[in-house]
Amino acid sequence: MRREFRMCIVNRALVDDIAPLVGSQADVMRRIGISWNCWIKIAGGLPIRLSVGQRLRTRLLADRARIPGFAAKFPSATAPDGVDCAALEAALLRPVTITRQERPALPPLRSVRRALALAVARSAGAAQATDHGRSIADN
Repeated sequence: MRREFRMCIVNRALVDDIAPLVGSQADVMRRIGISWNCWIKIAGGLPIRLSVGQRLRTRLLADRARIPGFAAKFPSATAPDGVDCAALEAALLRPVTITRQERPALPPLRSVRRALALAVARSAGAAQATDHGRSIADN
């Protein structure tokens, strides 16, 4: 039996903008509606449950005016808060499907520091996997 888990990954380019809202381990649930463990996964670029991602997206869209990076990345001359809400919503989450066999391969993370180190290592690995702007898979 092949069981699939509907999950999503938060756009890595937006994580640094979201981080100031998170605060401490005690504040994260109250401020953005997710657990500390989910925040660690987000910081590490790992998948989270789709329902958690949708709840996070709802909270972030409601608080978009309080996040300066959003107005810079998704400017809107017509929106009162200066943020293009539709563009932000489209860019925030990337749906993924994880199978039961793939799930154990996800690294266990216990701290934001380790998660950020994993994200840096993954992005460095992706940069090394390109050759003159083309992916190795494209060759």
